[in-house]
Amino acid sequence: MALKEVYDYFHSYDKQTYQVVACMGNEPSEKDVKDFESQYKIKLPAEFREFTMSPLGGLYMEVREEIWPRAKQYDIGPFWSFCRGIIVYGIADEIPDFLDIRKKTKELHDDGFTDYIPFLSIVGNGDEIFCFDKDNNIVLLDYYTTGEAVPVEGTFSDCLMKQIEELEERKNMKIRGEDKSN
Repeated sequence: MALKEVYDYFHSYDKQTYQVVACMGNEPSEKDVKDFESQYKIKLPAEFREFTMSPLGGLYMEVREEIWPRAKQYDIGPFWSFCRGIIVYGIADEIPDFLDIRKKTKELHDDGFTDYIPFLSIVGNGDEIFCFDKDNNIVLLDYYTTGEAVPVEGTFSDCLMKQIEELEERKNMKIRGEDKSN
């Protein structure tokens, strides 16, 4: 199972470092997922379907405030120093708007990006979002600046684990003070 690495990670992640919120106990049904697919005339990749229907669907993961304080208005630093979390959009009932794949998809489609279904974004990077294209390939869509979609190799779980690893690297750089000017 390709998602095993993701599930294993979240069974043992550092709860002192990361705040993680997911739909746990409020997972969408097969009907909820099919309704979403029907609305957009798509079939989500099986791996993403499984994830979104698991307790981890609708995932928000962020480095805790005491370790990585949120930027304040007019703070200056390297771009990476503002990217302190990960969002995986979900379909759960009563999911917060900022995690709801239905709302994020509608927003993208209303902006003219009708060939994409958003599934993952980086907290602090409002320009880019990971999406499935009409063939269920993963692309990184720069929907705010250029409108370009760059192909991303791998599966949903590959993409998610890579983003978790990059978040870990950024967190370590932040702890080492690499975001400060010399």
